[in-house]
Amino acid sequence: MERKDKIICGILLSQILKNTHGSCWRVGSDSTIVIVARAGPLLASQYVCNIKMGWHWVLLASVLVHSARSDVHGLKTNPDTYKPSWVYKCDPEYGCERSDQPSQGHVNATNVFKSLDLCRTVCGRFGGMWPRPVTASLSQNTIKIHPNSIRFDFRDVPLEAKEILVEMTHITIANLVAECAGNVTDVVATPVVVRLTVKSPSLTLTWDTNEEYYLDVQSKGDIVTVHISAETVYGARHGLETLTHLTASDRPVYSTEQRCGLHILAAATVRDRPAYGHRGLVLDSSRNFMPMVDIKRTIDGMAATKMNVFHWHVTDSHSFPLESKSVPQFTKYGAYSPHELYRTEEVQELIQYAKVRGVRVVIEIDSPAHAGNGWQWGKDYGYGDLAVCVNAESWRQLCIQPPCGQLNPANQAVYRVLRRLYKDIVDLLPKPALFHVGGDEVHLGCWNSSEEIVNYMKHKGLDTDVEGFISLWAEFHSKALQKWDEEILASGGEKQPVLIWSSELTQPGRIQNYLDKDRYIIEVWEPLSSPLLTQLMRLGYKTISIPKDIWYLDHGLWGKTKYSNWRRMYGHLLPREPTVLGGEVALWSEYIDAQALDTRVWPRAAAVGERLWSDLRSGFAAAEPRMQRHRARLLARGLRPDVLTPAWCANHDSRCF
Repeated sequence: MERKDKIICGILLSQILKNTHGSCWRVGSDSTIVIVARAGPLLASQYVCNIKMGWHWVLLASVLVHSARSDVHGLKTNPDTYKPSWVYKCDPEYGCERSDQPSQGHVNATNVFKSLDLCRTVCGRFGGMWPRPVTASLSQNTIKIHPNSIRFDFRDVPLEAKEILVEMTHITIANLVAECAGNVTDVVATPVVVRLTVKSPSLTLTWDTNEEYYLDVQSKGDIVTVHISAETVYGARHGLETLTHLTASDRPVYSTEQRCGLHILAAATVRDRPAYGHRGLVLDSSRNFMPMVDIKRTIDGMAATKMNVFHWHVTDSHSFPLESKSVPQFTKYGAYSPHELYRTEEVQELIQYAKVRGVRVVIEIDSPAHAGNGWQWGKDYGYGDLAVCVNAESWRQLCIQPPCGQLNPANQAVYRVLRRLYKDIVDLLPKPALFHVGGDEVHLGCWNSSEEIVNYMKHKGLDTDVEGFISLWAEFHSKALQKWDEEILASGGEKQPVLIWSSELTQPGRIQNYLDKDRYIIEVWEPLSSPLLTQLMRLGYKTISIPKDIWYLDHGLWGKTKYSNWRRMYGHLLPREPTVLGGEVALWSEYIDAQALDTRVWPRAAAVGERLWSDLRSGFAAAEPRMQRHRARLLARGLRPDVLTPAWCANHDSRCF
């Protein structure tokens, strides 16, 4: 009995003291349990739990130790125990570096700042802007402003573009307030007038949209004037985004003060335009469901980085979470749960949410492979087998990864169902609709295992060899594209190219026999060592580059894949050819869910964002201080980006290369 009591007493008291500095416990020679708790470097107390005297000793010890722990927290939060005495000095060549507080006479020097964010916003030729603009001239002086004193002048904006531009300015103000964690306490009356000039009334966002802008900031007396001029509303949006990059909080990160002020550069001139029209991010929300709030936050990060294409891989063999009002069976049989699906109204809201942030949503319905769950209801509704090999147990012979599933090209009902699905997607997407048909990793063994498909091939005069199945594969895409075109034309639109993944079908010796270069844009995900991108360029095909061994964000988490840090991603250069529309960075979600979304995507995706916007020939070293500032910006806006360096390196630019 005594031994049992000792054990219980020890467990209770060790739990009480587990968060107390330097605590320990031991069994005394007189059948007591002695607990020593250190509440800091100078305080120590000893408590005794005497088993023979009853459990009131345990309760007393608990109360006393709780008091000791309260003292610990009091010491931790006492501002007098830790008073940082440093500032940040700007070296235009190397960046910002933490330094001891200068003498009082030098506190207001133009190159000395209490806030690291403010230092990086001012320091260097391009300050804290990300992505780097084409040209910029920045003052090292700042003026304190308040969001409530900012006024926007829309007189030079076409009426058709005014409504969306007003929404864009609201986002701009919210982003400025976020620099002070939602509370800009330093109220100043300095008026800031932002004049917006937009020439085109068009709200269309395509690869041909002019995203160029001009930004000018001047301060005269007690007024700050800003002029943003652009051909389109999307160029103006980028100018507004850059305006927030010229602004920073003056509150030090270590400060416990609640006060916070905003500073803007006293003068700046920026001329900017993107190198590539397609600057995308792929998000897979089929393998693991991503809630809409997390997708919107991802688009916020894209907007901050001036990325303009959200490629939504929304279906796969694992699940079909996209609601189709014409074919409700997709989510009935394909969604993981009633709470893990994307309703039509939510998708419409997401598309508008992205548009106001300069981002185009591309929906991908992967086919004919990567199509299983969500397609297995055909027989129950009199359609026959819409898909084959669905959830097959011996998956290694039938697909790349479990669960298996490929559409049945021998069943003509597949194309009727696809058209109904396509109608819903056409109704969702703004014109001209950009659609991704999937099209990769067709496993010929799956089709070869279906008696219906093999008999269909024989009837068509196709051999059941590789080239026969390639022909069947191409036939599927031809028929599916026809159904897509029919819905586009029925909606009053015009035929547009669709995106398709590179595959055996897109190899140089085959592609011209099957895929029209005017109808298909090839998204090349081959490794850097592959010549396919260059070969397709020579054949005249338009391409989008997404090299899997360097721009896949999930690599390094499974198999023999190699992790790419932001520096490696930043170093990859795309060919500067008219047929290369741009590139994408991709997050596949086999081993990632919403809990890890931000840290997997950001800030590495921003490295690709600058590569696609600026296409600089300089390396990561010159970009790192700006990248640190951009990470802080994303953090302020509610994202959870991964850390770039140890904190010491983050406080000493260019010292850790």
